[in-house]
Amino acid sequence: MRAFRPVPRELQARLRAAYPDARCALDHRDPFQLVVATILSAQCTDARVNLTTPALFARFPDAASLAAARTEELEGLIKSTGFFRNKAKNLIGLGQALMAKHGGRVPSDPTELGALPGVGQKTANVVLANAFGVPALAVDTHIFRVARRLGLSKATTPEKVEADLCRLFPREDWIELHHQLIFHGRRTCDARRPACAACPLLDLCPTGLGQIKDPHLGVKLTAVPRGDTPRPAGARGNLASEASRRSPRSVSGPQRIVSLVPSVTELLVQWGLAAQLVGRTRYCIEPRWIRNTVPAVGGTKNPDLDCIRDLAPDLVILERDENPKEVAEALTALGIPWLALEIRTVKDCVRALRQLGERLGAVEAAEARASALETTLKGRRRRGLRTLALIWKDPWMSAGPDTYVGDLLRSGGLVPLGPDRYPSLTDDDLAALAPELILLPTEPYHFNRRHQAELQKRFPGAEVRVVDGQALTWYLSRTEQGLDLVQSFR
Repeated sequence: MRAFRPVPRELQARLRAAYPDARCALDHRDPFQLVVATILSAQCTDARVNLTTPALFARFPDAASLAAARTEELEGLIKSTGFFRNKAKNLIGLGQALMAKHGGRVPSDPTELGALPGVGQKTANVVLANAFGVPALAVDTHIFRVARRLGLSKATTPEKVEADLCRLFPREDWIELHHQLIFHGRRTCDARRPACAACPLLDLCPTGLGQIKDPHLGVKLTAVPRGDTPRPAGARGNLASEASRRSPRSVSGPQRIVSLVPSVTELLVQWGLAAQLVGRTRYCIEPRWIRNTVPAVGGTKNPDLDCIRDLAPDLVILERDENPKEVAEALTALGIPWLALEIRTVKDCVRALRQLGERLGAVEAAEARASALETTLKGRRRRGLRTLALIWKDPWMSAGPDTYVGDLLRSGGLVPLGPDRYPSLTDDDLAALAPELILLPTEPYHFNRRHQAELQKRFPGAEVRVVDGQALTWYLSRTEQGLDLVQSFR
């Protein structure tokens, strides 16, 4: 049976009845305050922005004062909103552009508004609608999710979803609809656990009725009578129950975990904590079934903080090298607890295992793994082959002696080569290092037999091997496998 698309008139009548208080959640008195608040709201809650703006506007009440702001002072005032350095730069640029081109006033022309620093299409639409009454329909993460669940759009970008909604609904309803859909996304249509049974739109929603897969979660929701809370059907429930039987986790551990580290995601599954994982990066791909059961929240360097906020985690796990400091700052601004691991050596893995075990209530599993790894690391090792571990091509990049990969090589009896950290190397640099063994891991760059043959021809006296990239680079979940790999080359 083909899923129906709800009738726009009926849908909006339901939304009006359900959310009569729907309005702009950002406090503002004029277009200037609204454009500033909207810029601050990126990767930040509206509530946090509303706590920040009173002091900000008291110090910088207009475009002229903002244009002359000292960067350090402005950053201090907006630090709690996350990504404050980039936001401060945009706000000062905004003030300067308003003074230079618009007499200090926010323009109501969409093209001129969209050309201001820090103002993209979404921000422009918010300001046009709420400050000038110009019909516009800004699509944020809530509207994007709700519109696709309701079958109003199959598009995969906010811009295309916006175009679909604007075609379906009368122009005079766009502003009202924007606020209603946001309220519905926040109060009812939760990203991870939509309250379909209590939803005023249930009989109009093909996702809630189980007619289509949830476009946000990638699974069909289990049909339930009103009064119950639906959950994704299929393997997720089975995995959760299996995990609860196997898990050594204390009930006091976090129940909603987002992992921004691929190997940590795999480790948590190994410890029986699959049921607690509610979010992962798109690079968290092991075990394979997790790609269809746990939603992705962007990449490791640039996770979607709006999506993370919607998942309402009680812990986000980071790693200091893999995840930028700004991500942790933004999570703090959102009031989301986080734990940042720091892993540059194999011994760091021992500490991190115990740290995770304590925080997650999985002390037994963590201690068993940490103790076994400590035992493996004991004893003196004979110096082995001079080894170069490459991690990228064009330009060549290597994992230096002071990285996790370098220490893994050292712990396995090899001698890691190259400058520290992750340097770029010329062909002459490679030749000067005179490696006896060159390792080409299959990730993060996908080295293959062709690259192996190319380097073998260039270094006929060295052994060149394509190796399992996850074994070599994934700490914690595959450290033991990595040591076995390295020791096989001694």
